[in-house]
Amino acid sequence: MRTRVLIPEQMDDPNLDRSKHEQALRGLQRINAWTRNASLVWKHVLAVAANIGDQPLRILDLATGSADIPISLMKLASSRGIALQIDACDVSEQAISVATKNCHAASVEVCLFCLDILRDEIPEQYDVVMCSQFLHHLTEKEAVSVLRKMKSAATRRVVVVDLERNRMNWLQVWFATRILTRSDVVHFDGPQSIRAAFTCTECYTLAQQAGFTNLTIQRQWPCRFVLVGAIDGTD
Repeated sequence: MRTRVLIPEQMDDPNLDRSKHEQALRGLQRINAWTRNASLVWKHVLAVAANIGDQPLRILDLATGSADIPISLMKLASSRGIALQIDACDVSEQAISVATKNCHAASVEVCLFCLDILRDEIPEQYDVVMCSQFLHHLTEKEAVSVLRKMKSAATRRVVVVDLERNRMNWLQVWFATRILTRSDVVHFDGPQSIRAAFTCTECYTLAQQAGFTNLTIQRQWPCRFVLVGAIDGTD
């Protein structure tokens, strides 16, 4: 898998049947819980929270889907006595509808809104701007644009969690999607996400093109990496 294969995923189809969309979001939520995606972001949230005093830490989650990661972060923060204010956005009104129901069911307050990050600017500034398993949906040019917008909106950190492209990861995702969900949308989109994903080196280079100078990137099991950009002048 030396080069990316970027073709539309079924979840990106605005005409996808509502029931299939909701089933796919539930499947992704289950996979995210199993892979502990929220914990990869949480340690960076803790690092920033330690340096801002008593004021709430403001976070924006791009392409939030079902909002499972913001919900997990809010629960972790509550258990540790850390004040968070999380906004979350998605281009899909259907995803925002599902996310709203999930937040109500979890008794968690997250400000949810629709935003097309490819066309629109992020309307506010946040301590941390993050996205999870979103960048691989984009062309290289789009990814640089999104990273640049994230950098402009963040005052302390940008955190990107995504899949990494290689054959072993493709095999792991192929099996995991079939074990963890019955969604045929996820069965297609999961392995395709690996084919479309960036390598660590590719993503690091894109972040540099977006203007980041203080970067770290680490591989994480299973199948992922975490890219962290510290905004100039912050630790």
